[in-house]
Amino acid sequence: MKNVQDIIIKPVITEKSMATLDAKRYTFRVQSNATKPEIAAAVEELFKVEVQDVNTIRMKRKPKR
Repeated sequence: MKNVQDIIIKPVITEKSMATLDAKRYTFRVQSNATKPEIAAAVEELFKVEVQDVNTIRMKRKPKR
């Protein structure tokens, strides 16, 4: 398994992600090659919580002019 700090890069701080904190949903930027079980294990080890579900999405960057 990879190092926990290598899998989780940083939290995402946006209005939408802050609105989901009431439902105990947290948003993180992770490595693009990390799997769902690796992400769940990293969050559980780092924050000492139990992860119920992991949702992932691959977003394209906005084009630069």
